Amino acid sequence: MLAGNSYKVIFQGKLEFGNERSFQKALQFFEQKAEVLYKKEVLFKTSEQLFNLEDKTLTIPRFIGTSGEKMWKNTISLLEYCAQFSLAGSLNAWMADSGQVLQHVHIEPKGEKSSVMLYQEGRKMAEQHGRELEAIQLLTEAIEKCDRHSQAYEKRGYVNFHLKNYDDAMYDFRKSTAIDAMNASAHFGLAKTLTVKAQFEAACASFDQAVRQSIALQPLHWASRRSKGVCHLALNQFEEAAFEFKLFTARKFPEGDPNLRHLTMTWFNYGKALFALGRLDGALEAFDKSLDFRADDDGNQAAEIFVHRGMARKAAGNADYILDLKKAAEMGSVRASELLANQA
Repeated sequence: MLAGNSYKVIFQGKLEFGNERSFQKALQFFEQKAEVLYKKEVLFKTSEQLFNLEDKTLTIPRFIGTSGEKMWKNTISLLEYCAQFSLAGSLNAWMADSGQVLQHVHIEPKGEKSSVMLYQEGRKMAEQHGRELEAIQLLTEAIEKCDRHSQAYEKRGYVNFHLKNYDDAMYDFRKSTAIDAMNASAHFGLAKTLTVKAQFEAACASFDQAVRQSIALQPLHWASRRSKGVCHLALNQFEEAAFEFKLFTARKFPEGDPNLRHLTMTWFNYGKALFALGRLDGALEAFDKSLDFRADDDGNQAAEIFVHRGMARKAAGNADYILDLKKAAEMGSVRASELLANQA
């Protein structure tokens, strides 16, 4: 980054203080430090922009602006100081230039408050195979200490999802989003759970919330769009599915982005949606792209792609469709063998 340059910045999130005393401490701290230490060289000039007296939170629904590096650093530092008084919640901030993330900062409570320590330990346990029940216990204790702990509910929801306790997972994700409607990860978890239960209409609505509450700089945003498209496909809502897949496949994902490994299947699903809509040229191009992105050892997936491309080629009047069906049959596709038998 060059000194003196301005960059796009985005802030979003919520911190829960739990009681009047902690809330007032954070509020007074903000007003004093913003005025005396940072000389108002921060993005949020007044406490009224952030502090909600009714529910004792620091809330940033979504702030989008421009900032130089000094103002960015001052604002991050000030918010981190405020977070030390909170019991739960999180804030995220991004600095970007031309669509590329230059900095991402995640701010959450730290320190020796019991709800904070229980959540942090529960989150660590949740990432360790075989310690899921310990994680649930710790996260439950964190919730008992702070009943408005959206992140603890969310994390417990994912542990329950992993354990296939889907009803418990739905309960947790719904509690999480009720506390903090901006928690995109909880909306995504609820949508994934609804998908497993084949409740595709409800899943679409939750994936849509995950899209709305995340930003395009986050991998979760694109995972939500891709997954929403899959649900539309399951509902035979082909226009809606094609819309989501088109956006996803047009995105240039950076190296290391988890969405990269889903390009093969998303191009394939995009092809199926376009084929169903009668857009044969687009479907054929999508199936070609799917084959381009597939892993060399992914034979079963490739066979299915060849079957669908063969059917699209046949519909388009291309005589070489038979080659795709033969290739799929050689890979073990029963459907391809049946289609070939019907050609005889």
